[in-house]
Amino acid sequence: MDKRRVLPVIGGFNFRDIGGYTSFDGRKIKWGKAFRTAGMADLSPEDLKYLEDRQVDTIIDFRTEAEVAKGPDRVPAHAVDINIPAMDFDRTESTVDYAQLSKEYDQKGYGYLNMINNYEHLISDEYSNIAYRKFFDLLMTENKTLAYHCTAGKDRTGVASMLLMSALGINEAQIKHDYLITDRLSTEVVRNKIEHMKAEGATPDEIENIHSMWSVNIDYIQRSIDTVKRLSGDPITYLQNYLQLQPADIQLLRDKYLFSEPTGKQ
Repeated sequence: MDKRRVLPVIGGFNFRDIGGYTSFDGRKIKWGKAFRTAGMADLSPEDLKYLEDRQVDTIIDFRTEAEVAKGPDRVPAHAVDINIPAMDFDRTESTVDYAQLSKEYDQKGYGYLNMINNYEHLISDEYSNIAYRKFFDLLMTENKTLAYHCTAGKDRTGVASMLLMSALGINEAQIKHDYLITDRLSTEVVRNKIEHMKAEGATPDEIENIHSMWSVNIDYIQRSIDTVKRLSGDPITYLQNYLQLQPADIQLLRDKYLFSEPTGKQ
């Protein structure tokens, strides 16, 4: 993995640059223009200074208002923090503790099926469509560097990345590769949550469901990709029909976020 991919942020996790992926026309996503991450509530002063030095000026928070209240973002100086909930409620249940687990967690396979449904909702629900359109509006606005996130940086953020990379002409294989990086960067966080739930007395079925909810699975992002195809046939038509992006908008995004490497550079 390119050493530029993962940012040295110690008070958060799953903080990375989406640069470097290759579009259909040979151009690549610019480094240092768009970062995806998990929650930003625990960033250290050193982290904030690092992000300020990287010229991060716009933060997009896809969490619900309830999630934000539990852990407000810490943002670098002069950055604008914009809350755009991508779900009308936290379908991922990413902040629940053992006492808050619903009875469905005792049902085998509940977590996996719930996540599959969540990824479909993120593509098909009007509420999510409106949120992701606002995301694209901000991407098209002149800014230095933008960071976007939810709680774990994998579901709402993962779909946002899939949509952005699709608009930039990045193929499905690279989109899936980027999505699965979360698995490597979230291992310790998921393990700690599982151990906490075990200590609280969670059953094996509950543990399996919690793991499904907190982990990434290629089936999840595939469901969102398949839903795009089912609704519109291809990503660009989906972006035009459901997010109301115009051809000129997509061209603007590509001109802004893609670059051509010097001839001969691999």
